[in-house]
Amino acid sequence: MDVYDIVYLLSNIFGTYTLYKFMSIFFERNELNPKLELIAYISYFLAIGSIHIIFSVPVLNMLSNLILFFLITALYSCSLKLRVTAVVYIYAILISVETITIILFSLLDLNKHAYSIDVELILSLIVSKILSYTVVLVISNFKMLKTGIEISPLHWFAVVGIPFGTLFSTFMLMTESNNDNLIQLFISITILFLINFFVFYLYDVLIQSYQEKMERNLFKQQNNAYMKQLKIITESQENIKIIRHDIKLHISTLQGLIEKGNNDVALDYIQNIYHLASFTNEYAKSNNTELDSILNYKIYEAQKLGIEIKLHLNVPEQFNFRSIDIVIIVGNLLDNAIEATSKLQEKENIELSIDFSRNVLYIRMINSYSGDLIIEDHKIKTTHADKENHGLGLQSVQKSLAKYNGSINLDYTGERFCVDVLLYNPVNVNFTQ
Repeated sequence: MDVYDIVYLLSNIFGTYTLYKFMSIFFERNELNPKLELIAYISYFLAIGSIHIIFSVPVLNMLSNLILFFLITALYSCSLKLRVTAVVYIYAILISVETITIILFSLLDLNKHAYSIDVELILSLIVSKILSYTVVLVISNFKMLKTGIEISPLHWFAVVGIPFGTLFSTFMLMTESNNDNLIQLFISITILFLINFFVFYLYDVLIQSYQEKMERNLFKQQNNAYMKQLKIITESQENIKIIRHDIKLHISTLQGLIEKGNNDVALDYIQNIYHLASFTNEYAKSNNTELDSILNYKIYEAQKLGIEIKLHLNVPEQFNFRSIDIVIIVGNLLDNAIEATSKLQEKENIELSIDFSRNVLYIRMINSYSGDLIIEDHKIKTTHADKENHGLGLQSVQKSLAKYNGSINLDYTGERFCVDVLLYNPVNVNFTQ
């Protein structure tokens, strides 16, 4: 086993992790056994390394990779078409990066700087693995940006900068290598690979923490809405219990007022009983728990700011939209409208219409706003100083809409902002996103 074989095995640890990241882009990891997944990728690493060391035949390596890639896809629940597509795309990207890297290093003629080893071949091997991971990193980052997760430039620079530093350090080590310091070279390259591996692992942990933070915020908002709805229901029931308990007294009082001809007083008395029975903070009464909860919570918050929401609600008691998506869509749209309206010197009304017809849910939100809208990449950006926690949320809305083949249309003319949302009630409610 020579230096190239050692570097191949070390770099293939990194390559196996890159393969795992590529698979994570194509396939959902829900209901997946983590131990079985770990065993599968370790088996891939051992198998592909053994084939290279024993046979060292490029065509055999290529066929082995394709077969093993396909076998790994068996871990994930998906169609045969998606499995084949994923294997072809992943291998095409990896082999393209490797080929381009080999050609570039051969043009640089780096072997003239080395004493005893093939610098071009070893460097191209290391660079191709790092560049392959950079590709999957860019794709993953683009996917996260579409879901509303933004990574700070400092984190991104650290993740990209460290691999380039590794390349420079590796090149310097190899140009000074000879037969007497191969062990030191092996140890140094191993340490550099471990540093890169743990840096990228920490980056993945960072991404996961961003996602979990977003989910916690959404669930917190949903829980607050449910608690508000529960409070409304509880207080309404208490009021009804009071009326039932005193029903004979109320009837007797009304009878006495009517007999004495005090009809106006009797009407006022009936009106007071009516207000007691209908709790004033229950604005949405469609009996659709998820929708009523988020609406009552947000309308209550708006009224505390002196903002009135004119609500038109025509929905069934149940539909097949996930409650978390309803919270995201309606909650974010109302947050945007309330935030914009609260900045006006004279508070104006917000108009919200939610109508369900022919298996389609229509949502229209109209509100006033002041100041300029910031448009970037055809998306409206927040003007709030805390951009991480106060985004306009339209990216999250669009992600939820995509699950139902929905659409959103923004119209802003003068000082009026209008959002129209349409989403189709799904027949199959088995979501994997």
